[in-house]
Amino acid sequence: MASDQKRHGQTYTPEPISRALSRWAIQSADDSVLEPSVGEGRFVFDAYHRLEELGAESKETRNQIHGLDIDADAVDTLQQRAREEFGGEFPNISAGNLFDSDFPEVDALIGNPPYVIRHRFEDAEEIIERFSEYDFSDQSDLYVYFLLQATQFLKPGGRMAMIVSNSWMKRKYGEEFKEFLLNEFHIHALIGFQERVFDDLANSVCIIAEKRPNTIRIPAKNDVRFIQAESEDIFNGDEKSLDELADAAIQSARVPQRALDAGDYWDIWLRAPLVFESIKNSDDFTALSDFATPSIGVQTLHKDFYILSDSEPEVDEIEDEFLRPIAYSSRDHQDPTIRPPDCKYHVFWCSQPKDELEGTRVLEYIEAAENRTIEKRYSDETYDGLHNKTRIRKANREPWYNLIDEAERRLPSQILLPRRVYENYTAVWNADAVVPNENFLATTVERDEDVKPLLAYLNSQLGELNLRLAGQVYGGGVCDLNVSSSKTIQTLDLDALTDADRDRLTTAFDEFAETADRGVLDEAVYTILGYTDEERQEIQDALELAVEESVNKD
Repeated sequence: MASDQKRHGQTYTPEPISRALSRWAIQSADDSVLEPSVGEGRFVFDAYHRLEELGAESKETRNQIHGLDIDADAVDTLQQRAREEFGGEFPNISAGNLFDSDFPEVDALIGNPPYVIRHRFEDAEEIIERFSEYDFSDQSDLYVYFLLQATQFLKPGGRMAMIVSNSWMKRKYGEEFKEFLLNEFHIHALIGFQERVFDDLANSVCIIAEKRPNTIRIPAKNDVRFIQAESEDIFNGDEKSLDELADAAIQSARVPQRALDAGDYWDIWLRAPLVFESIKNSDDFTALSDFATPSIGVQTLHKDFYILSDSEPEVDEIEDEFLRPIAYSSRDHQDPTIRPPDCKYHVFWCSQPKDELEGTRVLEYIEAAENRTIEKRYSDETYDGLHNKTRIRKANREPWYNLIDEAERRLPSQILLPRRVYENYTAVWNADAVVPNENFLATTVERDEDVKPLLAYLNSQLGELNLRLAGQVYGGGVCDLNVSSSKTIQTLDLDALTDADRDRLTTAFDEFAETADRGVLDEAVYTILGYTDEERQEIQDALELAVEESVNKD
């Protein structure tokens, strides 16, 4: 059961950030302000002090701030503090649901909207239907719709300073949201953080934007500042302009808004702007999907039955013909090459019906599973036998324990990429077509002659950086890759290489496989691309930041 805070997506904001965003959004003592998710009032009180700073009178200031929150207790706490500090409440702040509320047009929109994943939506279908004109993906989270609803109350020319999850900057459903921002706003800055600065696991970005006054969409002439801060400390001290924040950032970029494409992954401008710009404008690169097809490794649906450790007694009891080595975890396979003896686990490998298994130990193993009571996850219910587990029945395996067909569809998968990348990373050569577990992206290369050149590139500094940039970094420190994002990994265009360049990459990978010296790979890749020492250093610096990003968010 999800907690109220998790269900409502409440996230509380560090004071330096809320203060800085309020200062940017509120420019006049007469400004009216909307905070559509007030919580216990961090942004509300910062807005109040900002208006006072600009010359507003105390009583009138409280009338200028509008807001609500679905959590009535949080609103009560806010109003109690207001009574204690100001001698009165904020009359235009109450408990309620933004999607059922109305406000006057305001000059400033501030706050940290709730981050709620789709399956926890309340009244989800009704909310989605209300914004059906935008054709958002069915993966969109609540904050997307929340922001659309809130911006309806912002005057043309009004300023928005909001904190949201950064998932829209990369994910497919973010294209429509990016189109919305490009069409409706002059985006002045997007500010991300290398360290986790909020009390949940969602990485966040501050959207600093001004609502466009024109109804005819004239191309925007403003630049968007992409600012990657190390932490909230960037806002400490005197008030800083956006240019000053960019100067104080770990890295930053300034991109004309009209040059931004909603189909691009914008977070790359935060994470490695110089490298991204170089690759984007180069004909030397293309997507990994032009040469290889990634898929998720074998999903057993019940690893306790299908995956057997070498230390388990069943491995010795079951006949060898019914077991195959399996690459189970990327942490077990950091060497450049995987061979069957390197595997610590075996996968159950049997497609024969039970009547053909009479007198075998494997039949005893199957029947023991069929006679076992299986607990249902997150429930008090149970299954009578593993074969009755819902997910296994829906998999339509014949017989129910047969994984062979699913496994063979993923082979030869000559390259195994980790689905979750922490500090260490290796793209592994699956030389003997070992069965890959779901912890890997089983990547099948179309042409055998491309395997080693691809492996050389993917294990180089530039290859690792582009792989990390394609992934989504979460608050827990992991860089997560899925099938869709892995297809977009920017890769050397192998078709554009000379035979000598291909041979150089193949030789470099063979040496790497023997020595684990990545330097030979970097030298081969950089020589082919003709990169200068300065460009090589930029890539190394960007990769170190990307790795540090994962470590710091653990």
